[in-house]
Amino acid sequence: MKKSKKKLKLFSFTVSVIMLSCFLYFSSNRILENLALESFDSLISSASYNAINKILVDGYDYKSLIDVSTNSQGEIVMITTDSVKVTSMASLAATNTYNYLKNYTNCGVDVPIGAFTGIKLISGFGKTVKMRLIAVSSVNCEIVSSFTDAGINQTRHTITINIVSTVTLVTKTSNKVVSDKISILVYDNLIIGKVPEVYLNSQVIGNADKN
Repeated sequence: MKKSKKKLKLFSFTVSVIMLSCFLYFSSNRILENLALESFDSLISSASYNAINKILVDGYDYKSLIDVSTNSQGEIVMITTDSVKVTSMASLAATNTYNYLKNYTNCGVDVPIGAFTGIKLISGFGKTVKMRLIAVSSVNCEIVSSFTDAGINQTRHTITINIVSTVTLVTKTSNKVVSDKISILVYDNLIIGKVPEVYLNSQVIGNADKN
């Protein structure tokens, strides 16, 4: 009878240890995933703005992208977009963002030693080690043109770049795909003259992907 009780206690203890170990293992995985996500969130803004700054330095100004034609009465009769240059701009933004993310994610994420315990209270303590927890999948850029009324005989024309970055968070037990979108106003121009109705809806004028 005593032997049976001892075996039962030993079995219960073994099961408890296994369950606790599994809990801490998967808990540490969630902590690593959160650290990777925090790192990605901090990188995406820097990568996007860095990409746009490079574009502006390369001479992609408003007049090189958009040509506004008026008649003798000052009425706008045509708005022409340089589709080749707009596509080139979107492609460059996607490439710059992708390369920035790739360079920084290759350096790894700082992971405190405490994170491996699976205990949240001490997950931020201890020396840090570098772990490659983020793999960049793709970057998509689209350029959006929008016209809005700005007063009598005036129209505000804005050009926005939407940058969507997709990465995979690679941890011990899972791979999680995450995407984030950053919208950056690149040009804000005031046009003197009435803009034809056909142009008053927002539209994508350029798109590019980088994988």
